[in-house]
Amino acid sequence: MNFIPQSKLGVGEIVVRSLIVGFVYALASALVAAILGPLSRLAPTVDNLLVWFITGTLVCLSLSPFIVHTDWSRSKTMLSIWAVLALVRSLGLGIEGSLFKPTDTLGAVIGAVFGVLVSLLVAWLSVLLLMPAHQEFLENARPKRNWWGWTWRVLIVGLAYFVFYFVFGATNAFLYTMSFYKNNPQYGLNLPAPAVIFLAQLIRGPLFGLGSLFIVRAVIVPRRKVGVWLGLVLFVVGGVAPYVEVTFRTMPLGFNLATLAEIFFQNFLTGLVAAYFYGTKQTPGQAV
Repeated sequence: MNFIPQSKLGVGEIVVRSLIVGFVYALASALVAAILGPLSRLAPTVDNLLVWFITGTLVCLSLSPFIVHTDWSRSKTMLSIWAVLALVRSLGLGIEGSLFKPTDTLGAVIGAVFGVLVSLLVAWLSVLLLMPAHQEFLENARPKRNWWGWTWRVLIVGLAYFVFYFVFGATNAFLYTMSFYKNNPQYGLNLPAPAVIFLAQLIRGPLFGLGSLFIVRAVIVPRRKVGVWLGLVLFVVGGVAPYVEVTFRTMPLGFNLATLAEIFFQNFLTGLVAAYFYGTKQTPGQAV
């Protein structure tokens, strides 16, 4: 089997190769869980292996449009994929976890470090299996901005995530989760202090913005299309995958649906905002 595709893959081939990435991700996650032992939130059990396989496959599928349509080199594409995985998931969730549970700060930090390494493996393998061998390079078609031009855009995207987090989080709380917390003490759910939530999202927002910048820069497609792609990536990488791995199986269906809906609106809309500020109206066939 030729692991480096010579041309753009069909849907079936993308699914099959994403399954391979999911399998490798499951093995890597199990190895990390075994190494961390009590510091890991998940044990390397058969059911966790299956969940890791599913989430790893979903992550690769969500990233596939960027990998298949990139015009960057293989190494730059891999680094852009690694950046969004490391910043949005590993570091973002690690910081959030250490703030929400200060007593588990060591585990959150060590888990984030290993998460960054696993993200590098996933990025490398995804690019190896999905990126065509020969691409047309269109570097000059990208918008040219100085450091401040990109910095304020990253901050705006971070602010958008911050606003969406509290708007949809508050909506979900009033409609469902607040009463659920009060009426179901057996789950041991407690809202962190508002100041802690505020600080966590104030840090995580710019990480969403920076990770989005790296991956959006890897392609030249219209903003509307890249917005949908990016929204799904942020939803899967920064929401569905970690939630399914850690929380989904321990909570009732209603709570899961409400939480996933909240995460979808927070992350998907952030992706749309990022695409607007980072993207270009040009298509590869247009003049610069």
